[in-house]
Amino acid sequence: MSTNPGFEAPEDEVVSDVSPFTFPSHPNDPVWLAVLSRISSSLNLFCAVISAIIIALMTLLIILEICLRFFSLSTFMADTLVGYGVAATTFLAAAWALEHGAMIRVTALTNLLPTFGKWIAEVFCLISVEAILWFLISYQWHSVYKYWARGTVGQHYIKIPLWIPESFFLIGLVLLSLQVLVRVLRLFAVGHTSERSLTI
Repeated sequence: MSTNPGFEAPEDEVVSDVSPFTFPSHPNDPVWLAVLSRISSSLNLFCAVISAIIIALMTLLIILEICLRFFSLSTFMADTLVGYGVAATTFLAAAWALEHGAMIRVTALTNLLPTFGKWIAEVFCLISVEAILWFLISYQWHSVYKYWARGTVGQHYIKIPLWIPESFFLIGLVLLSLQVLVRVLRLFAVGHTSERSLTI
């Protein structure tokens, strides 16, 4: 295990203005980890694009609903579909947000630790998150399978099979778990996570 003195990403990996459609660079990764990271990044980007499409469709649906209300008409499903859409985009884009440093992270305590202390804290946090995610994945899998096996549909104007929106949650959790796993492996293989930070 190599250690990075400042427990930060090397200077050549920190890029301020990078397109969200490019994969973060980790030149120190061994080949096997680079392959796993690229798979995770590709899936994250794909689901982030799907999330963006869902947001666009939700916007169009809301505009349509507003226009229909002028004529005392309604889709009767706008609130339900937008609710599903918000939940789906949140879960589908979570792994991409984590990978690109778009999640809020409080480092007030870890900044006070020495380099090895930061490494230990990072390992503990990531492994704890991974364990929680696997628990949630197990629960969500049983939920999706139950809805699919029973053919359960929502009690709304359009009978949407409930396993469909529930599947978005499951996919998002799996992708987030894979991204956290990549970070854990990078900690042990390289000594740091090469984490991007959100700049405001």
